Amino acid sequence: MFSRIALIVLSMLCATALVAQNVDVEKAPKIGLVLSGGGAKGMAHIGALKVIEEAGIEIDYIGGSSMGAIVGALYASGYSARELDSLFTVTNVGSLIQDNLPRSAKTFYEKEDSERYALTLPFKNFKVTVPPAFSGGQNIYNEFVRLLYHVKDIEDFNKLPIPFVCIATDIETGKQVVLDSGYLPEAILASGTLPSLFEPTAIDGKVLIDGGVVNNYPIDEVRAMGAELIIGVDVQHDLSDRDALLSATEILLQINNYRTVADMKIKSAKTDIYIKPQIEDYSVIDFNRLSEIVKKGEDAANLKIDDLKKLATRGVGEKRTIPVVGAAEELT
Repeated sequence: MFSRIALIVLSMLCATALVAQNVDVEKAPKIGLVLSGGGAKGMAHIGALKVIEEAGIEIDYIGGSSMGAIVGALYASGYSARELDSLFTVTNVGSLIQDNLPRSAKTFYEKEDSERYALTLPFKNFKVTVPPAFSGGQNIYNEFVRLLYHVKDIEDFNKLPIPFVCIATDIETGKQVVLDSGYLPEAILASGTLPSLFEPTAIDGKVLIDGGVVNNYPIDEVRAMGAELIIGVDVQHDLSDRDALLSATEILLQINNYRTVADMKIKSAKTDIYIKPQIEDYSVIDFNRLSEIVKKGEDAANLKIDDLKKLATRGVGEKRTIPVVGAAEELT
């Protein structure tokens, strides 16, 4: 009789525990991830994502600008942080940016000229002119198409494995354009069209450039998606001194940063877990220093590890279960 009563009591306790567990799961806040722009510095997002994954956090919404949009879209489509690390490690980003054709695809004269000159200047009306941008972005775009082939039929970005949004800038009006639908490779190309480095991207009759020009940290847009708690990774840098302004790209970023630096004082305060990698010693085109920058992202996220673990919704270190087919399978 006693053992029967004990069994009933034990069953009731287990049932109560299961109900409590289900209530906790239901009450778990929807987590949004915001990834800022920053060129090559955005590789630190990958390091931060490694730590976020290892802490057992499932992201519910992602928003980003520029490089944050590129990393965010790949993650939202199903790639894990480690797969992204492997992907960028084996990719020669510098070569992609320059739109270099394989040597075998060039004519004899193109081969000779490409090996003789580091930069060519076009002629217009018998006058030398400056190229409109360093790259047309075709190789980068082709790579996005390849990597995102498994979600090619998803036009509503809310229907990606993780709902996603990114920001671009209308070059004619100076206003932000929220990209939450369309063709994903095209959207992130537009968001990452860094002035002077890439030519503008045309979408739906609008000429778009880097989203970081108007909104380099789209926290309000991620909140609007339904996020109740925000994890943000900020790879922007403060205003540079004259010794660091060595390229047209850096100068344009400096001009833009007059506003974004002020904006971040407000936006960082609205971020629940704010991760700020120490990457002041890197430039926006330091793609050859990938491993160092990724490590900086890991270090910064590990400083917040206790806060991150409190948000865990799965076993610590458990692998993401979002299925990815196509290009991602080559990395696993």
